[in-house]
Amino acid sequence: MSVAGSTDFDLYRPSEEHDMLRESVRALAEAKIAPFAAAV
Repeated sequence: MSVAGSTDFDLYRPSEEHDMLRESVRALAEAKIAPFAAAV
């Protein structure tokens, strides 16, 4: 029987690629979307 949160299938630890994607999307949103959202 597998224990939730085991190292085989750890849903709570994002991969390095996921972290890089999240940082890229955040930077894009702050640079391109936030200035226009504040104007509305």
